[in-house]
Amino acid sequence: MCKPSATTTIGSVGMRVGMRVGMRSDMRVRVDMRVGIRVGMRVGMRVGMRVGMRVGVRMVVRVCVDMRVGMRVDMRVGMCVGMRVGMCSDMRVGMRVDMRVGMCVGMRVGMCSDMRVGMRVDMRVGMRVGMRVGMRVGMCVGMRVGMRVGMRVDMRVGMRVGMCSDMRVGMRVDMRVGMRVGMHSDMRSDMCVGIRSDMRVGMRVGMRVDMRVGIRVASIYGDGYVQLKAVESSNRNSLRVRFRTSSPHGLLFLAAGHTDYLLVELNSGCLQVVVYDITVVYDITVVYDITVVYDIIVVSYLWSDSLSSQLTVKLDLGSGECLLRSESSTQLNDLAWHTAELLHDRHNVTLTVDQHSHTSLRMPGHGSQKQELSIQEGLYIGGSGGLDKLYLPSDLTGFRGCMDEAVFNEHDMLSSLRPYAGFKSVYEVYLGCSPQFFANEEDPVSFFSSRAYVSLPPWNISHVQQEALFECVVHTSAKEGIILYNSARQGGFVAVEIQEGLPVALVGKGDTKTELRSLTFVNDRNWHSIKLFFSPKTLQLTVDEETVKTSISSRSKGLQLRGSVFVGGIDDKTRSEVRKMGLVSVSGKRVRGGSFKGCLKDMKVNGVKMGLPNAAVTKDISVGCGPEKEPEPSTTMSPMTLPTVPKSHFDPTSVTPTPEFPMSTLDRGLDKRYGMNFVLLRNLVVPEGGRGSLESKHIKVLLDFKKLRIRQSQIMFRIQEQPVHGQIRLDVDQDQEENTFSMLDLWYGKVMYIHGGSENPEDFFTFSIFSSSRKEVPDYLKGTRMYRYNITVMPINDAPELSLPQGNLFILLDNSRKHLTTEVLKATDIDSNHTNLIFSVLGNLNTDAGYLEVEDKTGAAVTTFSHSDLNEGKVNYVHTGARNSRIVLRVSDGDKVSNTVVLRIMAIGLEYKIGNNTGLEITQGEVSVISNKHLAVQTNAVKQVVDIRYDVVEPPQYGELQRLHSSGEWKPTGSFSQRLLEKERLRYLSTFQEIQTANATDYFKCKVTVAGRVDTELVFPITVKWVHYNLVRNVMADIDKVRKVTLDSQYLYATVDVVTLSEDDLHFRVLSSPKKGQLLLVNKLLKKNSTFSQRNVTDLKVQYELVDRPCEDTSDTFKFQVFSKHAQTQSYDFQISIKADVNSVFIRNYGLLIKEGESKLITKAELFAETLSTKEMYYTVTSSPKHGTLQRINLSNSKTSYNIIQTFSNQDLLEERVMFIHDDTETTQDQFTFIASTSQESKSSVTDDEVSSEEGTFNISIQLVNDEKPVRVVDKVFHVVRDGQRLLTLDDLCYHDADSDFSDGQLVYTRRGIPMGDLVLVNDTSRRLFQFTQKDLEEKRVLFLHRGVSSGRFVLFVSDRKHFVSTLLDVTAEDPFLRLGNNTGLLVQKGQEVTLTTGNFSVLTNLDIRDDSEVTYKVSEPPRNGGLYRHGNISMQSFTQRDLKKGLVSYRHDDRKNLADSFDVTVKVKGTYLNARINVKVYLDSHQRPPILQHNNTLLVEESKPVKIDQSRLEVIHEDNLPSEIVFTVKAAPLHGVIRRFVKAEEQYVGTEQTPVQTFSQEDVNAGNVQYMQTAPGQVNDTFLLDVSNGVTEVNNISMSVDIIAHLIPLQVLNFTLREGGSKALTQEVLRVTNRHFSGLNFLYSLSEPPQNGHIEHSRYPGVPLRVFTRHQVEQGIIYYIHDSSETLEDNFTVVANDTGLRKQSSPCTVYIQVTAVNDQHPIITANRVLRVSPPVITTKQGSQGESSSHHHQQGSQGESSSHHHQQGSQGESSSHHHQTGFSG
Repeated sequence: MCKPSATTTIGSVGMRVGMRVGMRSDMRVRVDMRVGIRVGMRVGMRVGMRVGMRVGVRMVVRVCVDMRVGMRVDMRVGMCVGMRVGMCSDMRVGMRVDMRVGMCVGMRVGMCSDMRVGMRVDMRVGMRVGMRVGMRVGMCVGMRVGMRVGMRVDMRVGMRVGMCSDMRVGMRVDMRVGMRVGMHSDMRSDMCVGIRSDMRVGMRVGMRVDMRVGIRVASIYGDGYVQLKAVESSNRNSLRVRFRTSSPHGLLFLAAGHTDYLLVELNSGCLQVVVYDITVVYDITVVYDITVVYDIIVVSYLWSDSLSSQLTVKLDLGSGECLLRSESSTQLNDLAWHTAELLHDRHNVTLTVDQHSHTSLRMPGHGSQKQELSIQEGLYIGGSGGLDKLYLPSDLTGFRGCMDEAVFNEHDMLSSLRPYAGFKSVYEVYLGCSPQFFANEEDPVSFFSSRAYVSLPPWNISHVQQEALFECVVHTSAKEGIILYNSARQGGFVAVEIQEGLPVALVGKGDTKTELRSLTFVNDRNWHSIKLFFSPKTLQLTVDEETVKTSISSRSKGLQLRGSVFVGGIDDKTRSEVRKMGLVSVSGKRVRGGSFKGCLKDMKVNGVKMGLPNAAVTKDISVGCGPEKEPEPSTTMSPMTLPTVPKSHFDPTSVTPTPEFPMSTLDRGLDKRYGMNFVLLRNLVVPEGGRGSLESKHIKVLLDFKKLRIRQSQIMFRIQEQPVHGQIRLDVDQDQEENTFSMLDLWYGKVMYIHGGSENPEDFFTFSIFSSSRKEVPDYLKGTRMYRYNITVMPINDAPELSLPQGNLFILLDNSRKHLTTEVLKATDIDSNHTNLIFSVLGNLNTDAGYLEVEDKTGAAVTTFSHSDLNEGKVNYVHTGARNSRIVLRVSDGDKVSNTVVLRIMAIGLEYKIGNNTGLEITQGEVSVISNKHLAVQTNAVKQVVDIRYDVVEPPQYGELQRLHSSGEWKPTGSFSQRLLEKERLRYLSTFQEIQTANATDYFKCKVTVAGRVDTELVFPITVKWVHYNLVRNVMADIDKVRKVTLDSQYLYATVDVVTLSEDDLHFRVLSSPKKGQLLLVNKLLKKNSTFSQRNVTDLKVQYELVDRPCEDTSDTFKFQVFSKHAQTQSYDFQISIKADVNSVFIRNYGLLIKEGESKLITKAELFAETLSTKEMYYTVTSSPKHGTLQRINLSNSKTSYNIIQTFSNQDLLEERVMFIHDDTETTQDQFTFIASTSQESKSSVTDDEVSSEEGTFNISIQLVNDEKPVRVVDKVFHVVRDGQRLLTLDDLCYHDADSDFSDGQLVYTRRGIPMGDLVLVNDTSRRLFQFTQKDLEEKRVLFLHRGVSSGRFVLFVSDRKHFVSTLLDVTAEDPFLRLGNNTGLLVQKGQEVTLTTGNFSVLTNLDIRDDSEVTYKVSEPPRNGGLYRHGNISMQSFTQRDLKKGLVSYRHDDRKNLADSFDVTVKVKGTYLNARINVKVYLDSHQRPPILQHNNTLLVEESKPVKIDQSRLEVIHEDNLPSEIVFTVKAAPLHGVIRRFVKAEEQYVGTEQTPVQTFSQEDVNAGNVQYMQTAPGQVNDTFLLDVSNGVTEVNNISMSVDIIAHLIPLQVLNFTLREGGSKALTQEVLRVTNRHFSGLNFLYSLSEPPQNGHIEHSRYPGVPLRVFTRHQVEQGIIYYIHDSSETLEDNFTVVANDTGLRKQSSPCTVYIQVTAVNDQHPIITANRVLRVSPPVITTKQGSQGESSSHHHQQGSQGESSSHHHQQGSQGESSSHHHQTGFSG
């Protein structure tokens, strides 16, 4: 019963749990406070209220699964798991578990369910779970189903928490244990989930589970098994088991029912299957809608005394036991991998071994029986697990060996070796394939635990002599231990043990026991031999040289030994028997152990060597006794320090770090030197597949035990997670808690790590530390902290393995050769490259039978060959003599050799028969493939290619035999092989195209040759279906007043018999064209032998068109025939009747002949059109000539009066006024098209039914004139060896004449005197050349001989026989040289081929090269990732210049991942050498796709400053290119700046306006090494263009915009005008900054020069002058300029914009103000004097004064700055006016 807690406290506990989960969980980031409170409230309060009340009334079990709980709990799955775990823990913990245990469990369940289950399962799943579990499952069933479902749906949490709390806590768990369980659960959940698993992933997705799932190979040691508890029934079952062993017996698989069973075992060479009494078990549906059906079959190995082993299958399906065995020729205990596949389908059972050995049986019974296999007891692998059934034999032997696959139906038995209670049991089955299975009798055996032992087969003692002898050699330091034990009947036994270091022999008979003690100590760590001899009367023990002997009571008979012989220890079944016998080794504290600890070798039983190959069961032993040395370097670490391991092996977050405790004062027991890091760890080093003891030097606990008041021996270690690649064996007291060991165990070497033999160089396990003392200890000794212990595995070169996948029988024909393939010999080496493996032939027992050969050395016997030879099919066995032999083989990796296999060779005589000769049926004109279904010869060869040839002696009459060649072309053949028939590369083509009236047949006769030995003839019949045509309609067509008529199916229609053809497949062939018209198919001319189809006729696409309209009635005709792919008819005539039309236009059109660059008249002799009724015709030019013009001349015949024309008439032609003028180009043909019509209207086209108009083309032939001078196209220095000679070729001197009718080879060179040599004929050096042609240069007939000065030039005259030009040829003589001309490298697509030409690689030399083959290229270092080939398929190591020029050299990439390659060549020319490397760049198919422009953003730069072009502004990516391979080219440089790049080697930027940067890469951009430097002042933007390439494709015209931030604020001002004394608001129109980079900035405006005739003021503070105001005030319109009303006409002020934050200001800007004067002053008299005049003299003095006054007034008006001047001006004005008035008077 579960003890309920108080309901009132559970709610508060739930809240506290929720808070602690949210605050202290390792998943703090994911589970926040709200999740903690919500989960705590819901789970704690609801579960507490309901569970507490119901538990109090003894309704605990029902509440856990009640339907109401499932319906009302929000987190239903989490609650169900939590409740179930809580109940289970309460039931096991007992009455002493208080609230804190519940809190811990609650924390664990809450966290696990929330993180793993709650987030993944919605409310509907929870309701379904609650209803199903509550209604259908009781408490016990609920627990078991829950655990099963937990595994099925990744709810590992409930099971693991329950198991941890139940198994480890027990009845002794108090408050501290509860806390420890909670923390332990937290840590375990964190470790399983890790960083990579989010909250939605179950515990199974944890890192360590992933690592374990991938490991499938398991070792079973004779008593181990894997049991899957499953129930199912089916009449179709399948099993697949893959194993390796050296034992002849063993259970492989068992599917157990109550009465039905299926058993597969290895039994004396037979694989046996048993099935019995099959019934149906309905599917069991468990929570989460998961239907679980467990299928179980038992496979076992049955042991016998035979050396070879076979599979035996036993079945009983209710009709009695049936037995099925594998073939006896297949040896299965040869330590090679073998695969057994069993298929049961109703009545049929088939067993397949290694895919080639097949045996089957049919189950008895009638067809109505279902023959179902009913399984209720489960599935077993390797052993029966103690199952007690009558159908199981009593002597059933367990499997001993390795197994890496065991799949029954869809149940993978070895997918995980983790046991699950109630679902899966695993006993003594471990990961990896143990090395002990490959040991021999000479290998020593190490026993390393107190339970170790080796079980050997029963001791066979002669019934006559009844004497027995046991021998061995031991090496030990132990004082006690069992060396030998064997039971006997009637309570007897024989044993040898060590007592106090002395060997003691014991023999028990009935109630008497005889003991014989040696006086030689054997525990001195030296080798000692021990011999035990006993008979019915004598017991003798020999240790080294000492022999002791005693007699045995003769009252009783001799010992009748039974059971296995135990060496080194005993199993648990025999232990109780041994304790009764009084053996010292199993007495006292050693009652549960007693095994011998040490090494043992040279075992003999009755003189027969025994060892691990003979063992039936082994436990805790290893092969070899060599001392295991450990390196001493200390790798100590604290619990917080996690060593570096591969990420795939360990996630650092899977170990919970120690919480940060306040360290103001050290906790009790801690040492100041170490603090919380008191655990020091040193790596354990073990060899691969070996073992090593964990000792105190590996794990040290540095605490002050006196202060703790505990002993160091009370420090305990609990293994939390087992190693991944090995196992921890604990030789500790069985009363000790599972998976725990103490410090004492470390001191005494009772903790052993055994590596599983994998290739992983590292392993680890995690553990926690606690104290076994009952005293109170600090928290750090309560098992709450996790530690990781690292194990270093020293790699060992494993021996390769050799197997025979197809069996050990190799069959071939007499005196033939047959390939050995990897299907025959399979070599595997997990730690070596297969290319390093070498096969060796150890012996050929029949040397005259045959030998092995390698194709490279045909006919030579070999005893070794490589794995590459085998893989490439180069190894053959050649039979020469005896029919039966064998070859012994093994394979070596250069260090170790594999197991030995024996390949039996059987040669058989050739037998054959004609398997197929069905003949062929074909329709005339078709083609049909002849395959081996039609014609085949069958032989008795087994997977051997036999040369079967067919030589045609009589070919077919109406067809042709063709074979498909490698070029893809079908060609006629007179012979073929069976291989061609199998590949369907032979066909019969019906070639007889005529109509066949008789029903003739065809055939061919051939001679068959089999393996070059047997000849026979056969006839292959061919039945031909002949085709016949019917021309249904062939009606004459009429043409009247039209030029074109459509030939439809009313005129022409044909059909075909025998076959069904569509109109598209029925064709007409034109045999002769019509004379007066033309046939058109969709406006395309049909000429002789042109074709059209019946579909074309039906679709109105075939037309007849008149060429010229006739002057009288006439007819036309054309011949045709009907044909298809089958046959063709004779010829037919099609008639056309043509009626004449008086309005038809007839054109005389003979064309024009003219010389290049001249002009000529077009007269009526060349062109003239007319009708029967009129000759008045008009021509419209629809397409003008391309190389000249048509012009009309006037009567004066003056060229100045020429006009380009588009129309002309017959009158112009008659008066010879139309002229064609050529444009003097090098063309030979020209033309223009026209329309001749009786109408004067211009026409652009002619309709089909238009009669009075006709289209035409006037052709113009141009006779070329030599009018172009030769031009030099090759102009370079001619290099020659000093005092040597060299051919003068077109590569040195070449001219071109642009005249199209002139050949450059006709150019003539004439030379004058040559100061540094001479030109001679190449074949006759005594003949000097003074004149030669360019053809001579091309054909290399001109030789230059050097003598005299080293350099100079001479004159050459070049002529085309009309024009002459002169030139100079520079000559330089020096020592011989050989230089590179160009070396651009190669660009090739991955896996493709590219041609190497002189455009990629060439050399320059001054040596005399007569032929390109003299320049040789030798490949000194071939390409690593490809090859060089000639003609595309011939591998080459050298080539010539001629090969390069002809394009015969190609490079082919081998499709590897490497995208770069190179090869070195040595160029040789006449003893001069040059070494060069040619680089190859490889691009992928994806490289042809253009790069992607990811980012193209505007650059923002300050004026005169640089800015980085980084990845965010410019990024081009490509899926298969590195950034360094993406190269930008500056296509258009910026106008107002430069691009520069930082060069690390020079530690400076390169790139100026004079030498700008032209290229840079994306890698430069990503590294920030590319800058744009702004240089031109006063600019606001810039741009430049880029092209980018990934080396294969380009993206062009990438425009980069540059936005330039001005150095000064770009202030702009606007002048304004106002009235005198007025005001003007200084708005944004007056003071504005338009640059967008300064928008929104509230900078200050300051007046550097204020206005002189006014002031600036704020509208809210009138009369107060301002010197500073802001931009926002300007935008608001509250800053004004106020004029001071003075008589001034202008004013100005200077303003500066300033931003202190940006440290920027503008240039001073002056605002000019125009003032409009206002007449606001009254006149003032300033002068009023008497004017005196004396007539008649006119005095002008006063007038002058008045004028002066007037002038003064004007000045005063202009100078309105003072009122005084204004008044004077007014007076002056008044005076002037007065003067004028007086003057008038």
